[in-house]
Amino acid sequence: MTCQWLPINLFIQNGVRELGISRTELSRRCGYENLSKGIDRIDEVCRGDLTSAQAKAIIEALPFALEIPKEKLAEAVIETAKIIEEARSKETARRESAWRAAFRPHAIIATERSIPEPIFAAVFIGINRILRVDFDLASGPASFVQQGLNGVRLKLAEFPNPSCVLPCFGRPIGLVVNYEPHRAVRFDLEGRAIAILSGVFRLGEATLSIRTDKLRR
Repeated sequence: MTCQWLPINLFIQNGVRELGISRTELSRRCGYENLSKGIDRIDEVCRGDLTSAQAKAIIEALPFALEIPKEKLAEAVIETAKIIEEARSKETARRESAWRAAFRPHAIIATERSIPEPIFAAVFIGINRILRVDFDLASGPASFVQQGLNGVRLKLAEFPNPSCVLPCFGRPIGLVVNYEPHRAVRFDLEGRAIAILSGVFRLGEATLSIRTDKLRR
């Protein structure tokens, strides 16, 4: 989301302009000895960061720094928060709509660990590769449970080990068949239905990031 028209950004820019001060001076007025760091923190607030400890410190200092009443700043903060929440809601709805449009029946292997260990290894291998079983849809829903159970065996064969565990997640203990975006059933490894779920079982998403600044040292 662009920050250019966020109320908090406009408020700060207008305040700086009316006082005829630089961003460096604003940083100093906000209590920063490291002026460059202060500018970065102020920019983060302008981009919509209203909740971090650093952002709260900036917001607390701005009325003095810009020589304005706290109430006026509070109005800009509240309006910014509303805009950000609306944008997030729209993005969530868009992603949900896209997910439903792309949905295909599949199974998720249930394992003894719901949180992978180590997480970086699960990210590297791919959580979908470890736990998701895609179906041959031409065989019809009646075959989905058996396809899921066959998928468990194929996954164990793909990652062979004496303990019969899946990487990072441990031993398989069952599977969830996601029949439709709103309907899923949990089964044990014998193919017996255990529970009807209120919604589908979704795999979490994880990403691995590398701090390039650390690598340069």
